[in-house]
Amino acid sequence: MAKFELPSDQWMWINSAPISVEAMRGKAIVLYFFERRCPTCRNAWPSIMESALQHQSHPVLLIAVSSGSSRNDVAKYANENKISIPMIVDFDRSIERKAGIGEISLSNIRQVRMIGPDGNVKRASGGVDEALSAAASEGSWNVDPTGMPPELMLTWRQIEFGNFAAAAKALDRISQVRQSERKNAAQVLRDYVDTKMLEQVALAESAAESSDLWRAYRLYEDAKLRFVGYELPASVERECVRLKKEESVQDQIVAMKLWERAQKAIQSGRATPAGMATMLTRIIESHPNTEAAGLAQDALAP
Repeated sequence: MAKFELPSDQWMWINSAPISVEAMRGKAIVLYFFERRCPTCRNAWPSIMESALQHQSHPVLLIAVSSGSSRNDVAKYANENKISIPMIVDFDRSIERKAGIGEISLSNIRQVRMIGPDGNVKRASGGVDEALSAAASEGSWNVDPTGMPPELMLTWRQIEFGNFAAAAKALDRISQVRQSERKNAAQVLRDYVDTKMLEQVALAESAAESSDLWRAYRLYEDAKLRFVGYELPASVERECVRLKKEESVQDQIVAMKLWERAQKAIQSGRATPAGMATMLTRIIESHPNTEAAGLAQDALAP
C-alpha cells in the first residue's frame, strides 16, 4: 500500500502533539480504529492500555483512531475510559479511507493497521497486542537506550518519538550538571536532535532550490515548531520571511486558512452537507493548484 501520512493539525490529536510518520521512521506504529458507541470496544480499553504499557520499552507506538466523531466527543470518551495513548480525531473519516479498512460502525467495530519502519501501512494479524508484538519486532531505536540514566528515560523517549520541543528544557538542565554519566547521555540526545534539525533544514533548502517554495516554507515553519527550545540556524527565520512574500506561498497560506476554517465548521457540526460542499468547492475554484485545493477535492470524493 502507499505511503501513509498522519494529520498535522493539533486539534485532530488528543493526548499528544501531532506525530508524523517521518519522525517515527525506523520505528513502527499500530493504528487501532474503533467504534466509539460500541460497548465491546469500551470494555476492551483496560486490556489495550495494559498492552501499550507492556510495549512502551519497544520501538512501536500505539495510536487510537476515532472516525466520524467530533473532538469534544472523543476527548470526553478518552477521559471516561482513562485512555492516555495518542488519539486521532478522524472527523471526516479520511484516515480510515486512506487505511482501506471500510467505514467503522456498529457492524465493523474495530480494525488494526500497522505502519512499518519504512512508512508503509499494511494489514495487521490478530488484535492490538499481537499487532504491537509483530510491529515491535520490525522496528529499531534511533538512539540506543542501553545504559541511559533512569532520570533521562522520559527525555529519551520524547526525543525518540520526535517530541523534541518537550525535551528541550530537561536537556538544558541536565547539561549543566557535573555528573558525567548524565551529562554525556544528554549530549548524545542533543547531538541526535541537532542531526534531525539540520536534516530538516537541508530538506527545506533543497525544496527552495527546486522552486517548490510552498514545501520549503512549510518545512521551515515546521522546524520552528518542532525545535522550540533549541538554537536553529539563522537562515530558518530569514527564509521564512523571504518565502512568505512570494505570491505563490501567499496563495497557499490563504487557501490553507480557508481549509482550516472549513474543517472547524464541519467539526463543530455547524455546516450542513450542502454548506460543506460549497466551502470546499470555493477553495478548489478560488485557489487551484494549492495543497488546500487537493485536500478539499479528497474530502469531496465519494
